[in-house]
Amino acid sequence: MFGTVRNYDEDRGYGFIRISFKEQYFFHVQNWHGADVPVQGARVEFDLAPGHKPGQRPQAIKVIPAIEGGAQ
Repeated sequence: MFGTVRNYDEDRGYGFIRISFKEQYFFHVQNWHGADVPVQGARVEFDLAPGHKPGQRPQAIKVIPAIEGGAQ
């Protein structure tokens, strides 16, 4: 799946990935892959796994690199 980091609280280590206007998923930094810190607006790719609470959680989250010239 693909989405955009809606927000990320570095002190608490969690945030939300938005898929659409009505659909978003909670994520924890443990599921973040790569050296970059999650930043608001970053396009990401991820898999969904069952969560501890009702619903699913993103896992194996990685940033999609921006294409030269700013287009994605």
